[in-house]
Amino acid sequence: MADRAWKRFERDAAALFGGTRHWANSGERLDFETSTALGQCKLVKVLSLAALSALAEEVAREALPKQKAGVVCVKLRKGKGRATPMLVVCTADVWQALHGNAQDQISP
Repeated sequence: MADRAWKRFERDAAALFGGTRHWANSGERLDFETSTALGQCKLVKVLSLAALSALAEEVAREALPKQKAGVVCVKLRKGKGRATPMLVVCTADVWQALHGNAQDQISP
């Protein structure tokens, strides 16, 4: 079986967070889960900001009750030999739950 680009991308994203990808027919909506994160991966030619926002909100809803980071890993598919960076996206609520509010950390 060929190693498809989207499978490779999902493995790379899971490895970034220290886990492994869910296999495609596992029945899971998410592409990976680790002890600290839940993730959805999208290897796309086009993804609207509205769609990206909806994905980030969905993953956050799944992850926060488990006290995990809900992240969307996105990579632009430009074609063979035209590499693009992986982007990791989360909501501000997820970021704040993980890192706190920067204003609270500033000493007077």
